[in-house]
Amino acid sequence: MRTNGVWRTSVFRQAALYTLAFTLAMGMALTVLYFSTIGVVERQTRATIDAEVQGLSEQFASGGLNRLAATIRQRSRMEPGTSTIYLLAGPNLQPITGNLRSWPEVAPESGAFEFSLKRVREDGEVSRRAFAQSFTLRGGYRLLVGRDAEELAQTRILFLTAGLWIGVATILFGLVTGFLLSRRVLRRVAAAAEAGERIAAGQFKSRLPIGPSGDEFDRLAGSVNALMDRIERLMQGMRIATDSISHDLRRPLTRLRARLELAADAHPDVMGEAIEEVDAAIAILENLLKIARAEAGGTAQFEDVQLDAVLRDTVELYQPAAEDLGVDLGLQVEPLTVRGERQLLAQAVANLIDNALKYASEVDASVAVSVVRNGAFARIVVADNGPGVEPASLEAVTERFVRLDQSRQTEGAGLGLSLVRAVAEMHGGRLELSDNAPGLKAVIEIPLIQNVSRLL
Repeated sequence: MRTNGVWRTSVFRQAALYTLAFTLAMGMALTVLYFSTIGVVERQTRATIDAEVQGLSEQFASGGLNRLAATIRQRSRMEPGTSTIYLLAGPNLQPITGNLRSWPEVAPESGAFEFSLKRVREDGEVSRRAFAQSFTLRGGYRLLVGRDAEELAQTRILFLTAGLWIGVATILFGLVTGFLLSRRVLRRVAAAAEAGERIAAGQFKSRLPIGPSGDEFDRLAGSVNALMDRIERLMQGMRIATDSISHDLRRPLTRLRARLELAADAHPDVMGEAIEEVDAAIAILENLLKIARAEAGGTAQFEDVQLDAVLRDTVELYQPAAEDLGVDLGLQVEPLTVRGERQLLAQAVANLIDNALKYASEVDASVAVSVVRNGAFARIVVADNGPGVEPASLEAVTERFVRLDQSRQTEGAGLGLSLVRAVAEMHGGRLELSDNAPGLKAVIEIPLIQNVSRLL
């Protein structure tokens, strides 16, 4: 079983769709969780900074610069590593007091911002993220209050990274699960399709496989198998009835013909016409039986058939009739082998040649018969230069007992092309009729022997 077909199965598409929907839902849930946790902490940190700025501003307003500086020194104590950041600077941004060495370059005159600060540890100097609020005091003095937010930033990065990996893992898990489920379903569908192809090729005893699980596939296979059992019984009954009708009608018709021959001496004209009518009835019956046998699709009598030999024999058989009618009957063949029933293939070709001879042009009449390779198929072509068939009627003439107006005066019951189509389909091929400009071109395509195994 090829895996490239898995991606196109409905099961995989549904799994991919469910995975996408679940990933979107999880992404929305993680977004809500982020803003309800990390976002809340960030807002609380900024609110704390705003409160610190407000309190220090009140200290400056009530006690001036000295009181503000004393308060900042008391709160910061110049301890490196503290989570709260203070810096009081002069109008020229020179530090006056606080636990920050210099005024950040990214700091605005007034407002909140985020920046990187340097911290000295035992293992050296490290860079950390911080939130801060700057404020301009009377006299051009600048105040900065902030908090170390490195742990919050790391938590935010960890949260986003975890969310990304969870999303990727969910998508991969969904796709792998869909792939495995699709392979399982595709394997069962392929088995059912193979059984269906065997049934379509005429092996009516083939059945769809049924597993032990009893799931919907098994129930469907059971229903189809029961239907096939019923069809097989009906076809067996039809074959038995057909055989019975054949024997029951052939015997009285044969006896009737024999008696008419005995009476022909007394009334030769009347009896001759009666014998012809009986022969026509027997021919119709035999053609109907052949069509029924071809449509039943049995392949038990199939063997390797040389199509070029079949065409040579058939054309040789019709050559005298063509000469009597003044028709140029040409043949072009190449050695091709198919798997089939020689008698039915010969009958199909004979029917096409017989039709072509009937309707060939009265002036410079010609019929061209050929068999050539067309890719994986053998292409049998019988073309004449007669009046042809209207495009709208090309499909209808292959039905049983259908005869067009221009053929009403000719012999036949309208079964010839029906038999050809049934034989072509029995061999896994098709019959195609087209305009030969002028005339009609009939084409039978049958798989060559190296390509017929997949149909049997």
